[in-house]
Amino acid sequence: MEFFEKAWPFVESSDGVFTQKAAADKNRLRILGLIARRRCRSQRQLALATGLQPSTVSNIVRALKTQGLIREGAAIEAERAGPKETELDLVGDAFWCAGVSLDAVGHRIILVNASGHVLAQDSLSPGLPNNEILPRLEERIRACALQNDLEIERLGGIGVSVPGIVDTASGTVLISRSLGLQGFRLRDLLAAALGCPVWVERNVDCGAYAEHHAGVARDRDSFIYFLLRSDPKHPLAFGLSLVIGERIFHGCNSAAGEVDRNLLPEAVSGERSGRVDGAAAADRFYEVLANTLGGIINLLDIGCITLSTNDENLTTERFKRLEDAVANSLIPVPERRFDLLRSGMGIEGILLGGALLAAHRTLAHRANQTESIKKVHRVKQ
Repeated sequence: MEFFEKAWPFVESSDGVFTQKAAADKNRLRILGLIARRRCRSQRQLALATGLQPSTVSNIVRALKTQGLIREGAAIEAERAGPKETELDLVGDAFWCAGVSLDAVGHRIILVNASGHVLAQDSLSPGLPNNEILPRLEERIRACALQNDLEIERLGGIGVSVPGIVDTASGTVLISRSLGLQGFRLRDLLAAALGCPVWVERNVDCGAYAEHHAGVARDRDSFIYFLLRSDPKHPLAFGLSLVIGERIFHGCNSAAGEVDRNLLPEAVSGERSGRVDGAAAADRFYEVLANTLGGIINLLDIGCITLSTNDENLTTERFKRLEDAVANSLIPVPERRFDLLRSGMGIEGILLGGALLAAHRTLAHRANQTESIKKVHRVKQ
């Protein structure tokens, strides 16, 4: 099993095999990904960002437009002389996707269009028996679609985030202690119910994708996403996702990133109430957490940690002290580069990340699928 697995839809395989088709697929995914992630607005910017010939970019853009995946918009104002540039954007109504966050605190659903814009949100009551989760999910996704005039036939796919250990290749929840699931074939069961592709990911990997796509880690190809969730009715929840070169480190058992409480000092791991009460307790908690984060950084030599939390105790002042404490705990490597970033999305990014992964994987699949059909058709002629 690959230790590092391709997780981002627009990152091509690095297997070292070069063919004309592989090169074409790679270029098409790069172009589509830059447009989808809003990193380039025009054909000229795409050519500059990728180093491809303008004619190659033009051919790819023309094909993607023909496939109904992207379109040209308004003219871009520019002071330079030469041909006018126009904005390129995804066709939002090409399809829609759903994101599902399964969590002991409560299961949630979000619907997005092909551009990643949120269309609707819904939730399921916490504490549902496991045998009722899938029927309720199917029911609520269909109801949300109907309420928002979305045809179920245009559902591109569903991205599901799960706390615990997930075999992403088979879409099986290997173990989720908080949900009481083990060896649960979530992908197959949900795909059969709704008749569309389903992708199952660890919740922290979905959060990392949201941050990489539209959050504070937007310009980072390598970073750690660290989750700290506080809830008065549940123990504090921790988890991390390690992203290296836009590839997720899953480990040899799909369990990389599970933060065992034995790894955390008692002052952190011993919080069973789900919250830290009082200013003094909060100060102590984040002092100890700083040492834990510093130890992770020293071990992996990562240059960025994105901290995602809903803890109201983490004020702006306390976060600054946390940042300074982490920096002071690091091995003094000359000219060390490191940033501690706070997520603006918080834990909401997990839900959005699942939906974005589904939308972007649908885009990538349709771009390659349509191109393959065209090639087969040309051969038959």
